[in-house]
Amino acid sequence: MTAAEDDVIRAECEEWESGLHYPLTREEVGALYDRVRADPDAWWRILQILIAEATNYDQIRRLGMGPLRSTLECGEARLLDQAAFIARSSSKMASALMVGAPCDREIDLFKLFGRDHVVEVWIRYHTSHDEFDFWAWEMAQGLVRDDPAEAWEFILSLVEKAPNTNMVDLIGAGLAEDFVMAHASTFIDRIEEEASRNGRFKEALASVWIMRLPPDLFDRIERAAGVPLRRV
Repeated sequence: MTAAEDDVIRAECEEWESGLHYPLTREEVGALYDRVRADPDAWWRILQILIAEATNYDQIRRLGMGPLRSTLECGEARLLDQAAFIARSSSKMASALMVGAPCDREIDLFKLFGRDHVVEVWIRYHTSHDEFDFWAWEMAQGLVRDDPAEAWEFILSLVEKAPNTNMVDLIGAGLAEDFVMAHASTFIDRIEEEASRNGRFKEALASVWIMRLPPDLFDRIERAAGVPLRRV
Protein backbone atom coordinates (compact mmCIF):
# COMPACT_ATOMS: atom_id res chain seq x y z
CA MET A 1 0.00 0.00 0.00
CA THR A 2 1.56 3.27 -1.15
CA ALA A 3 1.19 6.64 0.55
CA ALA A 4 -0.97 7.79 -2.36
CA GLU A 5 -3.30 4.82 -1.89
CA ASP A 6 -3.50 5.57 1.84
CA ASP A 7 -4.46 9.14 0.97
CA VAL A 8 -7.31 7.90 -1.24
CA ILE A 9 -8.68 5.72 1.57
CA ARG A 10 -8.37 8.54 4.10
CA ALA A 11 -10.16 10.95 1.78
CA GLU A 12 -13.08 8.55 1.39
CA CYS A 13 -13.23 7.87 5.13
CA GLU A 14 -13.34 11.62 5.73
CA GLU A 15 -16.28 11.83 3.31
CA TRP A 16 -18.12 9.24 5.40
CA GLU A 17 -17.14 11.05 8.58
CA SER A 18 -18.59 14.31 7.24
CA GLY A 19 -21.93 12.65 6.43
CA LEU A 20 -21.56 12.93 2.66
CA HIS A 21 -22.76 9.35 2.10
CA TYR A 22 -25.81 9.49 4.36
CA PRO A 23 -28.58 8.46 4.39
CA LEU A 24 -27.21 5.02 3.56
CA THR A 25 -28.43 3.00 0.61
CA ARG A 26 -27.96 -0.72 0.05
CA GLU A 27 -26.08 -0.02 -3.16
CA GLU A 28 -23.65 2.40 -1.52
CA VAL A 29 -22.96 0.04 1.39
CA GLY A 30 -22.33 -2.81 -1.05
CA ALA A 31 -19.93 -0.71 -3.10
CA LEU A 32 -18.07 0.35 0.04
CA TYR A 33 -17.76 -3.28 1.14
CA ASP A 34 -16.23 -4.21 -2.22
CA ARG A 35 -13.65 -1.43 -1.96
CA VAL A 36 -12.73 -2.32 1.62
CA ARG A 37 -12.45 -6.02 0.82
CA ALA A 38 -9.45 -5.30 -1.41
CA ASP A 39 -7.35 -4.29 1.61
CA PRO A 40 -9.19 -4.19 4.97
CA ASP A 41 -5.94 -3.71 6.89
CA ALA A 42 -5.28 -0.43 5.10
CA TRP A 43 -8.78 0.82 5.92
CA TRP A 44 -8.38 -0.32 9.53
CA ARG A 45 -5.12 1.59 9.85
CA ILE A 46 -6.73 4.83 8.60
CA LEU A 47 -9.89 4.35 10.67
CA GLN A 48 -7.93 3.99 13.90
CA ILE A 49 -6.39 7.40 13.25
CA LEU A 50 -9.66 9.11 12.34
CA ILE A 51 -11.57 7.64 15.27
CA ALA A 52 -8.86 8.80 17.66
CA GLU A 53 -8.94 12.28 16.08
CA ALA A 54 -12.76 12.62 16.13
CA THR A 55 -14.03 15.62 18.05
CA ASN A 56 -17.70 14.65 18.43
CA TYR A 57 -19.98 11.64 18.61
CA ASP A 58 -21.60 12.26 15.21
CA GLN A 59 -18.25 11.77 13.50
CA ILE A 60 -17.76 8.52 15.42
CA ARG A 61 -21.26 7.31 14.50
CA ARG A 62 -20.81 8.01 10.80
CA LEU A 63 -17.41 6.30 10.69
CA GLY A 64 -18.81 3.35 12.62
CA MET A 65 -21.93 2.74 10.55
CA GLY A 66 -20.05 3.03 7.27
CA PRO A 67 -16.38 2.16 6.76
CA LEU A 68 -15.71 0.62 10.18
CA ARG A 69 -18.51 -1.93 9.85
CA SER A 70 -17.37 -2.94 6.37
CA THR A 71 -13.76 -3.15 7.55
CA LEU A 72 -14.61 -5.39 10.50
CA GLU A 73 -16.79 -7.62 8.34
CA CYS A 74 -13.96 -8.03 5.84
CA GLY A 75 -11.31 -8.47 8.53
CA GLU A 76 -13.43 -10.96 10.50
CA ALA A 77 -12.44 -11.94 14.06
CA ARG A 78 -8.86 -10.71 13.82
CA LEU A 79 -9.72 -7.03 13.36
CA LEU A 80 -12.69 -7.21 15.71
CA ASP A 81 -10.41 -8.52 18.47
CA GLN A 82 -8.00 -5.67 17.83
CA ALA A 83 -10.84 -3.13 17.95
CA ALA A 84 -12.20 -4.58 21.21
CA PHE A 85 -8.72 -4.44 22.76
CA ILE A 86 -8.37 -0.76 21.82
CA ALA A 87 -11.92 -0.04 23.03
CA ARG A 88 -11.03 -1.07 26.58
CA SER A 89 -8.84 2.02 26.82
CA SER A 90 -10.55 4.26 24.25
CA SER A 91 -14.17 5.29 24.61
CA LYS A 92 -14.05 6.69 21.09
CA MET A 93 -13.35 3.21 19.73
CA ALA A 94 -15.96 1.72 22.07
CA SER A 95 -18.51 4.22 20.76
CA ALA A 96 -17.60 3.34 17.19
CA LEU A 97 -18.02 -0.37 17.90
CA MET A 98 -21.44 0.17 19.43
CA VAL A 99 -22.73 1.37 16.06
CA GLY A 100 -20.23 -0.36 13.79
CA ALA A 101 -20.07 -3.94 15.01
CA PRO A 102 -20.49 -6.34 12.07
CA CYS A 103 -24.07 -7.27 11.20
CA ASP A 104 -23.15 -10.60 9.59
CA ARG A 105 -22.63 -12.51 12.86
CA GLU A 106 -23.63 -12.49 16.52
CA ILE A 107 -21.25 -10.39 18.60
CA ASP A 108 -21.48 -9.86 22.36
CA LEU A 109 -19.65 -6.58 22.91
CA PHE A 110 -20.41 -6.71 26.63
CA LYS A 111 -18.36 -9.88 26.99
CA LEU A 112 -15.61 -8.48 24.78
CA PHE A 113 -15.35 -5.34 26.94
CA GLY A 114 -15.91 -7.07 30.29
CA ARG A 115 -18.36 -6.18 33.05
CA ASP A 116 -15.83 -4.35 35.21
CA HIS A 117 -14.85 -2.03 32.38
CA VAL A 118 -18.44 -1.22 31.43
CA VAL A 119 -19.25 -0.51 35.09
CA GLU A 120 -16.25 1.82 35.33
CA VAL A 121 -17.24 3.76 32.21
CA TRP A 122 -20.94 3.90 33.21
CA ILE A 123 -19.95 5.56 36.49
CA ARG A 124 -17.51 7.85 34.71
CA TYR A 125 -20.19 8.93 32.21
CA HIS A 126 -22.57 9.85 35.03
CA THR A 127 -19.78 11.84 36.67
CA SER A 128 -18.26 13.67 33.72
CA HIS A 129 -21.01 13.38 31.06
CA ASP A 130 -18.38 12.87 28.36
CA GLU A 131 -20.35 12.05 25.19
CA PHE A 132 -17.78 9.44 24.20
CA ASP A 133 -18.65 7.44 27.34
CA PHE A 134 -22.36 7.35 26.49
CA TRP A 135 -21.90 3.90 24.96
CA ALA A 136 -21.78 2.39 28.47
CA TRP A 137 -25.25 3.76 29.26
CA GLU A 138 -26.54 2.31 25.98
CA MET A 139 -24.98 -1.06 26.71
CA ALA A 140 -26.46 -1.17 30.21
CA GLN A 141 -29.93 -0.39 28.86
CA GLY A 142 -29.47 -3.20 26.37
CA LEU A 143 -28.74 -5.59 29.21
CA VAL A 144 -31.96 -4.64 30.97
CA ARG A 145 -33.87 -5.25 27.75
CA ASP A 146 -32.15 -8.41 26.51
CA ASP A 147 -30.24 -10.08 29.37
CA PRO A 148 -31.91 -9.53 32.75
CA ALA A 149 -29.67 -12.01 34.58
CA GLU A 150 -26.55 -10.08 33.55
CA ALA A 151 -28.33 -6.76 34.12
CA TRP A 152 -28.95 -7.82 37.74
CA GLU A 153 -25.27 -8.60 38.30
CA PHE A 154 -24.32 -5.37 36.55
CA ILE A 155 -26.53 -3.30 38.86
CA LEU A 156 -25.04 -4.97 41.93
CA SER A 157 -21.56 -4.17 40.63
CA LEU A 158 -22.56 -0.55 40.04
CA VAL A 159 -23.90 -0.24 43.58
CA GLU A 160 -20.76 -1.79 45.02
CA LYS A 161 -18.39 0.49 43.09
CA ALA A 162 -20.40 3.73 43.28
CA PRO A 163 -18.06 6.41 44.68
CA ASN A 164 -20.68 8.14 46.84
CA THR A 165 -24.30 8.11 47.96
CA ASN A 166 -25.34 10.48 45.19
CA MET A 167 -24.25 7.90 42.64
CA VAL A 168 -26.09 5.15 44.52
CA ASP A 169 -29.25 7.24 44.38
CA LEU A 170 -28.73 7.88 40.67
CA ILE A 171 -28.36 4.15 40.02
CA GLY A 172 -31.61 3.57 41.85
CA ALA A 173 -33.50 6.30 40.01
CA GLY A 174 -32.13 5.16 36.65
CA LEU A 175 -30.98 1.68 35.77
CA ALA A 176 -32.36 -0.08 38.85
CA GLU A 177 -35.75 1.57 38.30
CA ASP A 178 -35.83 0.39 34.68
CA PHE A 179 -34.89 -3.10 35.83
CA VAL A 180 -37.63 -3.21 38.48
CA MET A 181 -40.24 -2.03 36.00
CA ALA A 182 -39.23 -4.72 33.52
CA HIS A 183 -38.35 -7.69 35.71
CA ALA A 184 -39.73 -7.29 39.24
CA SER A 185 -42.07 -10.26 38.88
CA THR A 186 -39.15 -12.57 38.07
CA PHE A 187 -36.55 -11.09 40.43
CA ILE A 188 -38.64 -10.06 43.42
CA ASP A 189 -37.23 -12.76 45.71
CA ARG A 190 -33.66 -11.77 44.86
CA ILE A 191 -34.51 -8.07 45.23
CA GLU A 192 -35.89 -8.69 48.72
CA GLU A 193 -32.97 -10.87 49.77
CA GLU A 194 -30.36 -8.42 48.47
CA ALA A 195 -32.03 -5.45 50.15
CA SER A 196 -32.11 -7.31 53.48
CA ARG A 197 -28.33 -7.79 53.52
CA ASN A 198 -26.94 -5.00 51.34
CA GLY A 199 -27.46 -1.50 52.70
CA ARG A 200 -26.22 0.18 49.55
CA PHE A 201 -28.63 -1.76 47.37
CA LYS A 202 -31.46 -0.92 49.77
CA GLU A 203 -30.52 2.74 49.49
CA ALA A 204 -30.61 2.52 45.69
CA LEU A 205 -34.01 0.81 45.85
CA ALA A 206 -35.34 3.72 47.91
CA SER A 207 -34.84 6.00 44.86
CA VAL A 208 -36.99 3.90 42.53
CA TRP A 209 -40.24 5.40 41.29
CA ILE A 210 -42.80 2.67 40.71
CA MET A 211 -44.85 2.52 37.52
CA ARG A 212 -47.16 -0.15 36.15
CA LEU A 213 -46.60 -2.74 38.89
CA PRO A 214 -49.39 -4.80 40.46
CA PRO A 215 -50.18 -3.73 44.05
CA ASP A 216 -48.67 -6.89 45.59
CA LEU A 217 -45.34 -6.33 43.81
CA PHE A 218 -45.36 -2.65 44.70
CA ASP A 219 -45.85 -3.53 48.37
CA ARG A 220 -42.98 -6.02 48.36
CA ILE A 221 -40.60 -3.57 46.64
CA GLU A 222 -41.59 -0.84 49.10
CA ARG A 223 -41.00 -3.09 52.11
CA ALA A 224 -37.62 -4.08 50.69
CA ALA A 225 -36.69 -0.41 50.24
CA GLY A 226 -37.70 0.35 53.82
CA VAL A 227 -39.24 3.72 52.90
CA PRO A 228 -42.46 4.85 51.23
CA LEU A 229 -41.96 4.77 47.45
CA ARG A 230 -43.56 7.10 44.97
CA ARG A 231 -45.97 5.55 42.50
CA VAL A 232 -46.29 7.49 39.23
